[in-house]
Amino acid sequence: MLLNRRSSWILVAMLLFLTLPNLSLADNGTVIVNVMIDVNSFSSPTPDQENLTHNSLINLTNALGAKRLNTTYYLSGESIPVERLYLTYLGESPRRELAMGSMKFDEKLGSMSSSKQKDQLEKMKSYVKACHVCGGKTIEPRGFKPQSLSQNNATYQALAEIGIIYDAGFIAGLLYYPGHERDTWPYLIEPYGIYAVPISSYNFSGEPAILSDRYAKEKRGLNSSQWYELLVGKFNESADNEEPMVVVFDNLVSGVDMEYFKVHERFLDYATARNATFVTTMELVNMSLRRARAEITLNSSNITTIDEDAHKSCIICETLKNITIENVEEEKMASNASTIKPTAMPKAVMSE
Repeated sequence: MLLNRRSSWILVAMLLFLTLPNLSLADNGTVIVNVMIDVNSFSSPTPDQENLTHNSLINLTNALGAKRLNTTYYLSGESIPVERLYLTYLGESPRRELAMGSMKFDEKLGSMSSSKQKDQLEKMKSYVKACHVCGGKTIEPRGFKPQSLSQNNATYQALAEIGIIYDAGFIAGLLYYPGHERDTWPYLIEPYGIYAVPISSYNFSGEPAILSDRYAKEKRGLNSSQWYELLVGKFNESADNEEPMVVVFDNLVSGVDMEYFKVHERFLDYATARNATFVTTMELVNMSLRRARAEITLNSSNITTIDEDAHKSCIICETLKNITIENVEEEKMASNASTIKPTAMPKAVMSE
């Protein structure tokens, strides 16, 4: 039975407050940073590709783990069979959230029927839940991010029906639900009772750029110095505007390219030196809810109402053809991950 709008909101609020610790709104002036790790692998991987997947993931995790930073990992259906044991280990830590990615690297949920989408999402949820051992921490994924950002209203409906709280397939100022063009914090997609989490964007060299290493390298062709400049520029802008910074690192990009990996480390050094608060995506959603409640208490006129039919003309459906992280020809999409080669990265060794 589908929940109505009021009961959906109440359920989301209850889940957030019951399952998460109380977090401050970082009113001490620090920047809130949400690092998302896209965990990708290969279709029918060779032994070398399995090693590449494993080592690249360890490289990124070691850099984050050394500083004990909260992080969310978005697991793909192709990565879990290869990395289930290591992902189970990662999920045991309270600092790490395991969430749903796409079943396949180039999956286009938005082109599927409603029933097919729900089947795929239910399968993906079961894959993520399988990343645990008997007697260990039970994994119940609360979030989802489509790696190619392909989704539509049927996706939101299916996510709500399978108990997902948030969808991170949005980009601040570029890919948003109607009425939320300027939102940088997570916001409620009220007709469906789930939260949209916008990945950050930044005006770089005269045009908007998505804070994604894959986008920076493959779409914009940025070298490592430019990628670092983009990250630092957005961090400083977030500090000035008191907004969160949401950035995506892919294990098959920053985990294998030595120069991009160094940027990953340098950015973590830069942010931690300025006392940034690192949170998981679920924690960011919870902070957004607490923040919204505080704003409403201070000024009741801040309450907005989404029109009942707003979702029928969702801007995502109109813009997805032009805005995706990859944004390349269809015939090239499937080969993006499989052609990535390591660029002199040292052999990965688990540090924790």
